[in-house]
Amino acid sequence: MLILEKLHLKRIGTLIVPSRRYEIIGIEGDGIAILRRDDGFTKIVWGHNIVTNEGDKYYAQKACGESPTNNFNSCYLATAGPATPAKTDDYDDFTVVSGSEKAVSSGYPKTNDDDSDNTGAGVDIVTWKFFYAASDGPFTSITHSFISVASAGSGSPILNSYKWSSSWDKDSSTTCTIFFNHEMSGQ
Repeated sequence: MLILEKLHLKRIGTLIVPSRRYEIIGIEGDGIAILRRDDGFTKIVWGHNIVTNEGDKYYAQKACGESPTNNFNSCYLATAGPATPAKTDDYDDFTVVSGSEKAVSSGYPKTNDDDSDNTGAGVDIVTWKFFYAASDGPFTSITHSFISVASAGSGSPILNSYKWSSSWDKDSSTTCTIFFNHEMSGQ
């Protein structure tokens, strides 16, 4: 995706050029990390995830109006994880960054997300949103993420296993919004 911006030049007029305020890493996927610096620079990192076996059970229980076995509600960032996310992944498959636990944003999860930053939303897609303020972190060399229970630890089940297309950093002048989109495929 090429992002363009207009430059207004006094003598020449308006010139449309590729934006230098954005960096996009990876191709579209079912997850997006949007990092925004104080100076307006935005970095968008794409990646892919898989809903785990425990995640499938969670969605089935929610669909039947049952209380889920696991109260998935927190995102965790990791500096290492599975080369290929798998249905059987759990907390122990990741190198979790200390202090990276973040509760799901108010009003999420939901379908048909109306947040304009989430380009992967849809009527049959469940979106989870997590927001890290500038004061959160810093976090460096993030390669993986997942959703689990609050205060997760060794052996904890996870809802999804996620690998970013490229590692990324979040410093104290940057916010980070993460969207995980899970499409209900009906299989």
